[in-house]
Amino acid sequence: MRKFFSSKTLIVVLTVVALCLGMAVYSGLTGNVSPVSAVFGFVTTPLQKAVSTVSGKVTGMYDYAFRYEKLQEENNTLKKQVRDMEQKQRDADLALSENDRLRALLGIKERNRSFEFEIAEVVARGPGDWASTLTLDKGSNAGIEKDDCVITEDGMVGYVTSVAPTYCEITTVIDTEMQAGALITRTRDITIAQGDYALMDEGTLKLSYLKKDADIVIGDTVETSGRGGVFPKGVMIGTIERIIPEEHGVSNYAVVKPFVDVSTVKNVFVIKSFSITD
Repeated sequence: MRKFFSSKTLIVVLTVVALCLGMAVYSGLTGNVSPVSAVFGFVTTPLQKAVSTVSGKVTGMYDYAFRYEKLQEENNTLKKQVRDMEQKQRDADLALSENDRLRALLGIKERNRSFEFEIAEVVARGPGDWASTLTLDKGSNAGIEKDDCVITEDGMVGYVTSVAPTYCEITTVIDTEMQAGALITRTRDITIAQGDYALMDEGTLKLSYLKKDADIVIGDTVETSGRGGVFPKGVMIGTIERIIPEEHGVSNYAVVKPFVDVSTVKNVFVIKSFSITD
């Protein structure tokens, strides 16, 4: 039996060798692929394609994961750069804003050398469409006191009505509690500027006790008169929009549009002290 299997094995080996030699000789003589090689290729080609496809997909997945990780790193780097640039832009905007405020303050000081100022920022507004009261971020710790006049480079905002150590409340020029001695810049007619409930919604105030024959026209400017010593003289209030007869018919009143839009004002100057002039 052992001899039988040995002879069988020998025959198989010899047959395989003979086939290989035959395929080699056939290929060498004809230059073509032998039929056996063709059959072998036919059988193995799909397997090779499958292996190649799987290998390609694995390689592609690896490349995608690698690229995705790199893209994430680049994206995070770009995001940080954008945040840094945005912060630099905010810092630049704040610096420019502060520079504008200081330049405006310098201009006001040049025109009013007796004024002592405190720069403040509006941090809250009263309820309603037109904020008639404002809260500033400075108080008694900064030397601010009740009745101090509050202005911008454009004109009067209002006056301080209550003070805490770190903040204060101001009543604006359109509030019904507001009342200040005023005069017409062109004619020097003396009058009273005061808030009016009916006018507050449109952001204007009232100029009362105008003589019926007073030489006042639309567009005339109004400023503080300095009478009473509470507010300094010469702070601009606004311009006359219309002139209306009083109900009693004895005098007129004018509607004044403030130079300062109290609904949007952000930065102000509080006049802490000033010299009283005639």
